[in-house]
Amino acid sequence: MTGFEKATALFAPVTALLNDFVQMFDEEYSVALQPEFEANLDTEVIGYAIAVPASATEAFVNDFIRRFPSCKCFHSFTLSFMHELGHLETEWDVVDDTEERNTITDNETYFDLYNERIATDWAGEYLTENKEEMLMLERQILTELRKVWAKIPD
Repeated sequence: MTGFEKATALFAPVTALLNDFVQMFDEEYSVALQPEFEANLDTEVIGYAIAVPASATEAFVNDFIRRFPSCKCFHSFTLSFMHELGHLETEWDVVDDTEERNTITDNETYFDLYNERIATDWAGEYLTENKEEMLMLERQILTELRKVWAKIPD
């Protein structure tokens, strides 16, 4: 078993919680542990990550909170995951921005891309409108993450 397969097995309870949640939106959606947060529009799989560079996380969270101050109470994991779900939920409105993406050199410009902005807007609005429910789910997810992290040797 590879290291990634072991990690996937360890994080299975987290994946199960996230899968149950996303399937409320669409039964075809699924979740998988991956090296980075991402949404695959073709397969409808949301990838979640457990080791994201702090600088990338900070830039993303700062942009998200700037747009949605009401979401300051949420963990960066929740904001990132919901942003990726937002990509699937706004799939009907996606534009081809491949050329523009290839020329971006800074986070701010990336976060302002149309596809990124509508995913964040969807996530921010959902989190704001369902704050108590989402904080409860977040507590469950973070509890499961802490259990896994406790099993990982330093």
